Amino acid sequence: VPDAAPSDVLVDVVNSTLVKVSWLGIPRDRVRGHLKGYKVSWWKTKSMLDGKRHHPEKHFLTFVGDRNHGMVPGLEPFSEFRLSVSAYNSKGDGPESSPVMFETPEGVPDQPRFLRILNFDKDSVTLSWGLPKKANGHLTGYVLQYQTINETHEIGPLSDISVANRSTLSWRLSGLNSSTKYKFYVKACTAKGCGKPVTEEGLTMAQG
Repeated sequence: VPDAAPSDVLVDVVNSTLVKVSWLGIPRDRVRGHLKGYKVSWWKTKSMLDGKRHHPEKHFLTFVGDRNHGMVPGLEPFSEFRLSVSAYNSKGDGPESSPVMFETPEGVPDQPRFLRILNFDKDSVTLSWGLPKKANGHLTGYVLQYQTINETHEIGPLSDISVANRSTLSWRLSGLNSSTKYKFYVKACTAKGCGKPVTEEGLTMAQG
């Protein structure tokens, strides 16, 4: 197997889930055979949200040929990682480079776990929703949206309400029309933006 590790490993963070890795390849005489490529391994060391240490689970990505860079996708946002690079030939992997530490920035949250209509009146409704499965950053609040839908599935204009308190998980909407079908959307937000909405439909009561 190769008896040298790649040097000058650099990690360039592209966004909250993608990094570019570059390295200096090993000298030809240290390959000890035919160089097949380089292997990048990385593992999450902690979440930046709660500071919790993680039992490192290693992930690998192989770059075939005499390469000196590659893209590593699918990372978790707002986390601290370690990464190293090794060369390999047909006999196996050489030694790993010294681990490089990097951090991914915040991303947008997953959609809230659920959206429920707690009670309907003729002109108001109370909505309740769950936290997103993964916040991917510090939650800043939620965006509520609603619009009318009729039998032919035509939809009315979308109304927006910003809920700026991240610990609020229910909201009473008033000023709705009676005997009207509405579609409701709730999405969670971080400083990076808002994620996908969770949706629910319901019908307001008739007058009297």
